[in-house]
Formats: sequence, structure tokens, C-alpha cells
Amino acid sequence: IQRRKKARRLEQPDTQPRRYRILRILLGLFFFLLLIVSLLPLGSGVVNIGVAVPAAAAVCGLFGCVCTGRLRGILTYIGKRKGLRIAMGILLGIVGVLLILFLAVSGLMLAGAARPAPENATVIVLGAGLHDGKPSRMLADRLNAAARYLEANPESVCIVSGGQGPDEPWPEAQAMKAYLLEKGVPEERIREESASTSTYENIQFSKRIIEEENLSRTVVIATQEFHQFRAQSFARRAGFTEAGPCTCRTPLHLLLCYWVREFAAICHMALLGY
Repeated sequence: IQRRKKARRLEQPDTQPRRYRILRILLGLFFFLLLIVSLLPLGSGVVNIGVAVPAAAAVCGLFGCVCTGRLRGILTYIGKRKGLRIAMGILLGIVGVLLILFLAVSGLMLAGAARPAPENATVIVLGAGLHDGKPSRMLADRLNAAARYLEANPESVCIVSGGQGPDEPWPEAQAMKAYLLEKGVPEERIREESASTSTYENIQFSKRIIEEENLSRTVVIATQEFHQFRAQSFARRAGFTEAGPCTCRTPLHLLLCYWVREFAAICHMALLGY
């Protein structure tokens, strides 16, 4: 009987590989491209959770596309053991919830960056690291956006906010002010906040300067699009009258990793408040 069943299986046309071959190829190409995009930030010295998570997902997807038979064997093995089935169900449920949450939070991030900026507000420029004592590319983009806003809004003043990192020769705020001065922004329109080490502290310490000097409590945040929602949330929590974006774009090869990292940071903010 077993021989006859095996013979019948061999005689039947193997339609499944033909049916799904194109889909496997397309998915394999997608995961391969995802892996390449995920690893691009390494060329700029960027290593964070936003690199690790997409890269791990891409590797798992490639394994499923290339080693279909082995994956089927693993799933069969799991299916025969109740404990493993339950663990797999829980894992898939967590992944599904995270994907839905990621899409929802991404919508909030896009909305935060797309909001209209109020006029003649106080500009808060968030620090983003120094390279050889000068603003990094992302920080320079934020400063350029702030300079454009100040030019278009002559009643505005600017707070450059950033402390000194362990590998930085001086506080970021000092280098940020020097950069704006080179761009032609008058010194009397720039305030320095050089003690902060996080986005939360950027906003809180800048608030002290605004209150001490009686500056406008309507603020715009100069930062990248992925960062706007969280920065504006901190500003509203700090009690500012209105918080809007002064947005600059993230370099494309860094967008995915910073977007994923920011999702993790927003979840941290929602759970712990900072």
C-alpha cells in the first residue's frame, strides 16, 4: 500500500513549485533589497536597532524563500509539538501587533512632519552629533532649515540645543551657533543650550531659556521628518502654546534605520513618558 501511494505521488504533476516559483522569486528579490538597504547605514558608521531589526527580518525572509523545503520541515516539526506551537503562535501574534503598531505610528510621524509651521515662532534646533568638531550632515541639515525659517520670519529667535558627547571636543550648541553665524544669522538671534543629552532634555532645557528671556511660547522644532512627532509631543507636554515643524529631509540611505529606531523611541516615550 505504501509503495502504491508513493508511486501515485511520483506520477502526479508537481504543480506547486510552478505555481509559487514566481512569487518566491519576487519575495526573494524584495528581501534581498531590504537586506541591502538595511546595511547601507553601516557605510556611514551608523549602528543601531534600526539597522539590526530590518536586516534580521530580511535574512529570515531570504531563508524562507531560498530554503523552502527546510522551512517546511521546521514548521512540521513545530506543528507536532504543542509547546512549540503555542510559542510560535505567541511570537506571530507579537509580530503582527508590532507591524500594525508600526504602521499606525508611521502615520503619526508623517502627520507631525506635514503640519503647517506657525510664523515668527521660537526655533529650537535639536542636536545631532559632531564630526571633527563640526556639525554632522544631519545636524547641518537641521541648521540650514532653521536659517531658512529665521530669514523668512524676522521676529523669530533661535535656540541651538545640544550638550557635549564623550567623543566631542566641545558642546554641540557651540558648533551649531558657529555654523549659523557663518550662514549670516545675527548673533543676537541665537541662544545656546549646551547641557542636554536627549530630545526630552532639549525641549525641557530650551523651555527654561524661553521663560527666562520671555521669548515666544509658540515654537517650531528644527529636525528631520522622522523626529518631528516625538519632538512636538515633548514640546506640547512642556506646555508650549503651539509646536510645529521646521523640517529637513533625512538622507535616503539612512531613512529606514532612523525610522525604525524612532518607532522604538516613540514606544519608549509612550510607556515611560520620556
